[in-house]
Amino acid sequence: MDFAKLEGSGNDFILIDNRDGKVDKFLSKISIAVEDFVRKLCQPHKGISADGVILIESPLDPSNDFRWQFFNSDGSSAEMCGNGARCAVRFCYDLGLVEKNVSFETDAGVVKAEILEGGRRVKVQLTTPSEVEEKTIELENVKLTGYFVNTGVPHFVVVTENLSNIDVVRLGRKIRFHSEFKPKGTNVNFITTVDKRTLTLRTYERGVETETLACGTGATAAALVAHTLKLIELKPVNVLTRSGEILRVDFSDDIKEIFLEGPVRKIYEGFLFSEIFK
Repeated sequence: MDFAKLEGSGNDFILIDNRDGKVDKFLSKISIAVEDFVRKLCQPHKGISADGVILIESPLDPSNDFRWQFFNSDGSSAEMCGNGARCAVRFCYDLGLVEKNVSFETDAGVVKAEILEGGRRVKVQLTTPSEVEEKTIELENVKLTGYFVNTGVPHFVVVTENLSNIDVVRLGRKIRFHSEFKPKGTNVNFITTVDKRTLTLRTYERGVETETLACGTGATAAALVAHTLKLIELKPVNVLTRSGEILRVDFSDDIKEIFLEGPVRKIYEGFLFSEIFK
């Protein structure tokens, strides 16, 4: 089975063209559930290693270019992924399925995108986010205040002055599974502002269950929270990710339209054998 691996600002994904249903046939042939298939593919050393798997399928509405199924590395599905969306658009552009302007179907709604620099950069228009909501939770007998917003998937954003001292995995996991966010949990972001346009971000991603090098919907949530709290004054907002790359977040004054832009790279193409599932 053919596949490609792409990365967007440090988030890496395995992409498969499933318009002909070959993944479903493959799973049926080897008698394995899609969740196990994803976990095997994403595991380091014994698999390909990735933050997630994206299956490209035919759209339900022919006015759109394609539909996707998105899976986190633990096999769970997610409504949306900002950097995954940018990688999916680049993948379909390379296949010749889309041109400069793109629309595709996700569980969070229809997402629009624009190809830039021949596919080396992609800009996506995310679905309209929820309002930013202040929440105080009790964690390790300490009250922690953060800000909750859904940018296609749920995010909890904590403002801190010293990002390098945060134990993102330990603290992020405790917040991610906190009773306040049951049953589905939340992604967790820690941010520090740099100047009137720039902030730095570290993210614990739900479904990957560790800190990742970048998170597109997390960068978007961080920018919205910083804007709401007047920690930044200029747009577009530059979000410096753990990978060292900058994601650019822009939005309308009423925050009904929101855009995420950044680099996308194709790492390699390959052929998947069934041996890793035995």
